[in-house]
Amino acid sequence: MKVLLRIARTELAVMFYSPIAWFIWIVFSYICASDFVSSLEWSITHYELNGYGVDPSSLAYSHWLHPMGGYLQKIVSKLYIYTPLLTMGLMSRETASGSIKLLYSSPVTSSQIVLGKFAATMAFGLCMMLVPILATVYSGIAIPNFDWAPVLVGLFGVYLLICAYSAIGLFMSSLTNYQVVAALGTLAMLAALRFVDSFGQEYDFVRDITYWLSLNGRSQSMLIGAMRSEDMVYFVAVIAMFLLFTIFRISFSRRTISRVRKIASYVGVVVAVMLLGYFSSRPAMIRVWDATYAKLNSISDSSKEILAKLEGPATITHYVNLLDPKSFQYLPIRMKQNERTFDSYCRAKLDLDIRYVYYYDWAAGGFCTNPKLQGKSLEEIRDYAAMVYNLNVNLFKTPEQMKEIVDLSSEQNAFVRILETADGRSTYIRDFDDNMRVPSEAEITAAIRKMVETPPVVAFIKGHGEREVARPGDRDFSNFAVAQYSRMALINQGFDVVELNLSQCERVPEHINILVIAEMRQTMTEAEERVLDEYIARGGNLFILTDADRQQVTNPLLARFGLKMEDGILAQPVGDFYPDLVLSRVAKEAEAMGKLYPNFHKYGLRVSMPEAVALSALEQTNGFTLIPLLTTSPKGAWIELEAKNMKEEEVVYNPAAGEKEQLYVTAYAAERKVGEELQRIIVCGDADCLSNAELYMMRDGYRSGNAELVSEGFHWLTGGKFPVDVTKREPRDSRFSVGTKEFLPAKYVFLFVIPGLLLILGAGLWIKRHKK
Repeated sequence: MKVLLRIARTELAVMFYSPIAWFIWIVFSYICASDFVSSLEWSITHYELNGYGVDPSSLAYSHWLHPMGGYLQKIVSKLYIYTPLLTMGLMSRETASGSIKLLYSSPVTSSQIVLGKFAATMAFGLCMMLVPILATVYSGIAIPNFDWAPVLVGLFGVYLLICAYSAIGLFMSSLTNYQVVAALGTLAMLAALRFVDSFGQEYDFVRDITYWLSLNGRSQSMLIGAMRSEDMVYFVAVIAMFLLFTIFRISFSRRTISRVRKIASYVGVVVAVMLLGYFSSRPAMIRVWDATYAKLNSISDSSKEILAKLEGPATITHYVNLLDPKSFQYLPIRMKQNERTFDSYCRAKLDLDIRYVYYYDWAAGGFCTNPKLQGKSLEEIRDYAAMVYNLNVNLFKTPEQMKEIVDLSSEQNAFVRILETADGRSTYIRDFDDNMRVPSEAEITAAIRKMVETPPVVAFIKGHGEREVARPGDRDFSNFAVAQYSRMALINQGFDVVELNLSQCERVPEHINILVIAEMRQTMTEAEERVLDEYIARGGNLFILTDADRQQVTNPLLARFGLKMEDGILAQPVGDFYPDLVLSRVAKEAEAMGKLYPNFHKYGLRVSMPEAVALSALEQTNGFTLIPLLTTSPKGAWIELEAKNMKEEEVVYNPAAGEKEQLYVTAYAAERKVGEELQRIIVCGDADCLSNAELYMMRDGYRSGNAELVSEGFHWLTGGKFPVDVTKREPRDSRFSVGTKEFLPAKYVFLFVIPGLLLILGAGLWIKRHKK
């Protein structure tokens, strides 16, 4: 041990006397400081402007939770540049100068030489962590209740990566006399380890090995505050492997060894590391410590409770159609990355298996629409697609073989997952047409809950000119009801959706939990009213959406709940929008309805309601407690009584015409106790707010909360069961104790003082050495 430490101390002294090492340290420190300052400055500015923080601790350890990205993630993305320059002379310098012969002739073992030099690089790597460590300490001061644990895990991940790169650089340096060649060799080896996961992906065993060997994204889990056992094993194994390679290289140079024995030594280490990697990456062997306070890397407690009800083995099968453009993300080369979507569920339920079935068939918008393939047979198109993706055509099942397994015609043969249990229960888990694409915890848990509990049934009444549920028109409701690839659609949030004609039934079926009346344009017959009244009397829940000019048809219905629609259309001129666009806010009284009010209040969300109608309460409420849900602003809103077309005419508030500027209610919630259950009703004075066009409408000047009205509204109507609430603990670090002015001195310290001190110290040591 004394010899090893002496070698390490000598090598470290050489590094500190080297201008290259100081240059690397200074540049690296400045880049780290710059990344940290930009991230923290943005967060403080956001907090001062908006009044809430974006999980401030995440600016350190997260690359996806924070809008600016975590500064540790930025460090990791640049490490590969510095390490080859630092390690290129560790052994090649000794060989080129001839001093390696002195080492060989001294009573020092090859292991002591290699471990001593590696210990020196570990020490210098710790010095390079100076700025990230100081940045973390300052963050702990600037952010009350700072989440220390995940940030420390992230720092540890960065340091492990430095050590792994150093071990690789040390080995490459032992292969050549030229430092530049060693640096380039290290870069080449890092590139090879980064992209090794693209080889042999068609074969399960090879895929597991090559994916485990890959450096690509290896530290990502630690950067988001999760320490995984397979990552720890990886770093230890890779570091040990390259250190052993270096020891072999030096040992074989000191004495004559047969070529067979040399090859056997290297191959034996590689095989041992691969086997270790294979077994350590088995789902049953993986252990994860989620260091975040809010447990952001784990599924929520509610998801765990629902998953626990899924008894027996279960399988999530990915059905990947080669001819479907959405399936590109799920071809064999990306299989391992995609498994992370269900990683938390597999850890919570060890008998949950992930499988893939590859096939080819006609798919909308896929290769079949390519003009150059028109007139080609399905097999010819398959061959073309397989050639493009460089895949073996034998990997894909034929349409006939697929139909013996499952019929996916209802999904248009698009990519889909099916969760199924041994007793035959199954449900779909889809991807969605949005930026996120993959299902989140909410959609996955909702699918599981549909299998273990009876899902609530939402029935849309038809027969009176209501808006269509299945049609994708701008005014219709398919996006929030039955659109397969809409994330917010009720069918993807755990509901079953049907249509119901009251004239064709004597009573609303018992299994229906919620009735939706979407802008009724014609009055109901007496028989239909009796069916509806019986449903209301027994405590059935309703979601009623009405619109302008529907007062005569809808008011008799609303009177049953103590409500009525006011005559006229609301005007609320805001910016360059049409005056009849009301940007409703959640009323304070709705605070008791769950997350709706806190979220709208915190993030400043608004529900956009074109041509909305004001709602008011009657004296007779029939036992219902009325809760204002959405309101206009108290100023700048009135019922327009003069202009007939607010999109074409000038709209001016005129008290003389009887117009009153005040706060108006645009949506009410009502509830009463029927037997042992609470009956719940939502009435909305605008049907367009949930239409296909308005749900996805993007306008400047406000943040839309229309989708939240759907999710939280139905969550309240089902008594909090669906959509599943997967909320985790609120982060404690929601504010800053410093502002932009207070941060200014620290900014200059990180950007100029620390790099400047390192420059002075390095120059001083260099001058002192040259004077001697």
